[in-house]
Amino acid sequence: MEILIKPVTTAQLRDQFIRYPYQLYASCTYWVPPLLLSQEELLSEMNPFWKKNKSCFFLAFDGDLLVGRIAAFTNNDHSVYFRRNDGFFGFLEAVDNEQVFKKLLNESEAFLKAQGCSEIIGPVNPTIHHELGVLTKGFNQPPFFMLTYNHSYYDARIQGAGYQKLMDFSSYELKPGDFQHTEKIARVKNLIQEKYHLTLRTPRVKDFEKELKALHEIYNDAFINHWGFFPMSWEDFYLLGKDMKLILDEEMILIAELQGKPVGFLLAIPNLNEVLIKIKNGRLFPFGLIKLLYLKSRIKSLRVITIAVKKEFQHLGLGSFLYPEIARRAKIRGYENTELSWVVEDNVQMNKVCKEVGGQVSKIYRIYKKG
Repeated sequence: MEILIKPVTTAQLRDQFIRYPYQLYASCTYWVPPLLLSQEELLSEMNPFWKKNKSCFFLAFDGDLLVGRIAAFTNNDHSVYFRRNDGFFGFLEAVDNEQVFKKLLNESEAFLKAQGCSEIIGPVNPTIHHELGVLTKGFNQPPFFMLTYNHSYYDARIQGAGYQKLMDFSSYELKPGDFQHTEKIARVKNLIQEKYHLTLRTPRVKDFEKELKALHEIYNDAFINHWGFFPMSWEDFYLLGKDMKLILDEEMILIAELQGKPVGFLLAIPNLNEVLIKIKNGRLFPFGLIKLLYLKSRIKSLRVITIAVKKEFQHLGLGSFLYPEIARRAKIRGYENTELSWVVEDNVQMNKVCKEVGGQVSKIYRIYKKG
């Protein structure tokens, strides 16, 4: 096998880059095909991320056979915030072959070193605010929406190319009936209720942009000093919110207010992957759209994406309000399974809370570094 690495320089090669996972996972029971339209938008040169960062996409060929892909890129927002010049790789997919992984990663490293990057981190698709990591546990079930899936050999192949673990992220499975109403949660909830008169509400969809701006402010404030976090621009946050708007269950988004001002939120979304897994080619037309609309109302699982509270109010323990309420609503609305995902391993408090409320680790995702 003689592996040739080609940079993506034409529309035809870009199309091959986008479609390669559909080929690689064609016979995989658990892989969920993303919508082709969403992948084309994400990887389009018009996407704000690619406009403001240097990048190069690569394909690996064995003769005429496509056997892998990878993207290498900088992240100016990350570099400015952390005052580091890290490089990143993402969108890595390949057959089980040591040479393919090494050549793809080596080509990415060469590109990033030419940009002055000293440490290489990945995979991120394309930032910590999006999909990230290689699945290292939980191969016997499909991923939840906006989470990755890969073959089990990825971890060994990446480490074999000289990378080492940087950080792990856990997903916790929690069924509504398994939620633990602990004494501590009840005590803190009562204390907040008596002292601060906290109120919870759902978003006002008619004021979508205004509501999204409030959540954007909370999000960027809440996660300062969390591992790998850098503030998300309004443009990027808006695009992410606009994409999610199509699948939101408004009753599963909770906004916490003190004296009428939003100070925290919990975002949970229906697990659209229940539907996407049945649209194997990722196409909405001619029949995928009908299937999507028909099955959307039948989704039975929920992903809790984030709980964010402004730093000024994090000592209050607002999760004691938010967790029981989202569990109550999930049960009423017929969600039979919930995933809390993902939680970075050095967030000791959040991992502890997930376990205390009855969550069990179901999947682990890993980010690597080299340099």
